[in-house]
Order: sequence, then C-alpha cells, then structure tokens
Amino acid sequence: MSDRCLQMFNRDEAFESIMAGLAADGGVIVKDFIDQELVSRLNGQLAAHVEAAQTGSDRVGEEMRFFWGSQTKRFTRLAARAPAFAELLDHDLMHRWARHSLDGDYWLNTGQAMIVGPGEKGQVLHRDIGIWPIFQQLGRNGPEVMVSILLALSDFTEEVGATRVIPGSHAWEDFMQTPRREDTIAAVMPAGSALLYLGKTVHGAGENVTRDRWRHGLHMSFVLGWLTPEEASPIGVPWEIAKNYSPRVQRMLGYASRRPGEDQSPLNWLIDFVDVRSYLGIPVATPTVASGLFDDQWLPSAATRDEQDRQGSNEDQADCAR
Repeated sequence: MSDRCLQMFNRDEAFESIMAGLAADGGVIVKDFIDQELVSRLNGQLAAHVEAAQTGSDRVGEEMRFFWGSQTKRFTRLAARAPAFAELLDHDLMHRWARHSLDGDYWLNTGQAMIVGPGEKGQVLHRDIGIWPIFQQLGRNGPEVMVSILLALSDFTEEVGATRVIPGSHAWEDFMQTPRREDTIAAVMPAGSALLYLGKTVHGAGENVTRDRWRHGLHMSFVLGWLTPEEASPIGVPWEIAKNYSPRVQRMLGYASRRPGEDQSPLNWLIDFVDVRSYLGIPVATPTVASGLFDDQWLPSAATRDEQDRQGSNEDQADCAR
C-alpha cells in the first residue's frame, strides 16, 4: 500500500484550498464535516435499519454480490428512514462544491448506508461514473458529472476497512488501465469527517480485518440533473415525507424539475410541460426574460412580431390566389 496520506482540511478552511486539493488528488478528507450531535442522531435513527439489514444480497446478480461484499450491509431511502439525513442533504459545503464543479442543475444520485462487517474483503476498485459508461470512455477529458462524499459515522481506521483511494487516478490518461491496490491510500478519519472525492477517482472499501468491529459509513453523491441517478428517490421517499423538508432537500430528492439556472424554464422531468412543483402545489416562480434562458437578441420586439404576422398573412393570401 502507498505510504502517502490524503490531504486533510478543517471544515472552515478556505473553500479554494479544499478545491485545489480535490483538483490535485481527486479526493481529500474534511474533518468535522458534520458535528457530533448530527453524527449521534444519524446513528440513532439508522440503528434499527442497520440491525435489520442482511449482509450481502440475494436480490442482485452474482457480479453485484461480489461488488457489494458478503459481509457488508447496504441500504438506501435514507431520507425516509432518518430525518437527520435531510440535514446532510442540505449541507452548505456540499452544495457550494456542486455549484463550483458541476455545470448546471443537479440532484441526489444516491444516499447509502455502507456498513462493513468483520472479515469483509477489500472491495473491487472502481470509479462511480462507471454507471454511465460514456463517461468512463471519455476519461479525464469528460465533464465532471458527480461529486461524492463518504461520511464516517464511526472512526475509519485501516483495520475496520477505511475507504481506499488512488490519488491522481481522476487524471489518468487511460481510464481502462487496471488499478493496483498497492497504490491506494486509506481514508483514515474520525467519526463526523468525510472523504470528498470525484466520480472519476478510483476507490473502494478497505478490508475489515477485525473480529468484532463494524465500519459505519454513509455515501452521498450529487449528479448533473440531466442524468438518471442511481437511486429512484421520489419512489423511495414519497411526497408525504419529502413535503416536510426544505425546498432544497425536496429538489435534491426529485421534487422539482431540472432547470438550466435559477428561475429559468424547466427542460426535463416535467408534468404537462411544467415544473413538477406546480403539479404538487408548491409555489414556483414564473420564468422571465431576465432569468437568462433566452438572450435578448433572440427575442423579437412587439413591432417586429407585428411585421412578421403581417408578412405571414400576405403570404397566405398570395398562396390562396395562385
């Protein structure tokens, strides 16, 4: 294994410094990403679900069972299971990062509990963009489409399987080259800290070599709004639950249509060609020219429109006279 360390930042350090670390290595650790009170509530609200979850899965194919791990518990629908997850979805640093790195509107890709059990083997090294093969093919020249965190809900040590990262793998010339475990670095961090990493960065859960200790973690990722996310959030988190959350959390869960910018006309994820929020009875601003959807030069003046109408009428009359 590599003897390097991932860059570590405090939550209140300069945003530009954190972004520079991500640009250089593809992954950094932010200490105290959330406070201990929120860690406690997340663990408390998820405890019964963790206890009930089975290790591995018999509901996926053999390839995915191998990817998941036989001693790992996984489940989604976190906003339905733990109201405290909505606070993580609303995290200001996460949204600032998404606005900085993603070109356009975005929403939740998935939120997953990832509980690695004793005796679990190291996970297959992978890139999260692999679920959209075109971006794997585009490699380092492709756009940034995802920002992700792995949040430690218990202390991440090498012994319990701290997530392993290959720094710089987001910039490899050939994304098809086979990653080597000896090039990985463990994201060792205390509970409440988070590994921030790009969708292009090679990573995977580490091996849990302990006999009785579980690694409690939570993955959350945002993805560009024109991509189909991994998790079908509006189905897993029904409106009866989502309506109790903030407008930004509702948008992350799919209860808003994708727009190229704030107060601009929605382009997809529509109902009767309008924002899904209108269908749900949620107040939403009507787009205007000032919103920037159209450049003024492409919008004809009233006089120009009248002239175009007259010309069209004259042409219709001429056609009828032929």
